[in-house]
Amino acid sequence: MNCEQFQIRLMEEPCCEDQDFIAHRESCARCAREWQQAREFEQMLQVAMSVQPENDLRAKQPLDRAARWRRQIWLKAVSVLLLVGAAVAGFNLAQQMFTGDDLPQLVVRHIQKEPEILNSRQAMNEMELLEALSPLGFELIEIPAEVTAAIPCWIRKRRGMHMVMRGGDGPVTVLLMPGEYAQQQQVVAALSLSGFLIPTGWGSMAVVSHTGEDIESLMHSLRRGMRWKGKQSSTASF
Repeated sequence: MNCEQFQIRLMEEPCCEDQDFIAHRESCARCAREWQQAREFEQMLQVAMSVQPENDLRAKQPLDRAARWRRQIWLKAVSVLLLVGAAVAGFNLAQQMFTGDDLPQLVVRHIQKEPEILNSRQAMNEMELLEALSPLGFELIEIPAEVTAAIPCWIRKRRGMHMVMRGGDGPVTVLLMPGEYAQQQQVVAALSLSGFLIPTGWGSMAVVSHTGEDIESLMHSLRRGMRWKGKQSSTASF
């Protein structure tokens, strides 16, 4: 197993027990560091998602109203800090693990780290979509499919957009990545994910199916209809 194969397997299954995977990890210092970082990130996410303020409050002895209010505020603040910490760790890990030539792997990692967005079922109307896209400088001239989610996110050092559209057989994820330039169209594939990374004049766009359906038509519609008027200097300040 070489480093590229190790990185792909790490992205798909950080806890892999395959002997070739373990042997490479033990013989390659760089891959061993990245494996450790991936494990720490997974553990941090688990901690963040396990925080249940309301349950913790009910388990304690009754407190007076002011004390309960202070406790609730404190627990909610801790939850937010843990989630922010997990997001920052994921952002830093993405920068360390992926270079400009590894955008398809970064796309897969990003999608796998935000599975909850696929649970959105209600289609957004045009006004809701406009309100989500406009602050980041995006404009969709023609909407080729129902959009069930459109959430701003960090793509390495810039703000991008994580969208989910309703495909013929299931959800299709669309990642809009300003400033992340690709030299040519590339395949995006891992486990049940299949799609393409598409170069654009403002960066790149990933269109990925979760069911293996044909997304060529949707991909071409998005390439024609998506516009970006943002600023290249929009970077993260972590």
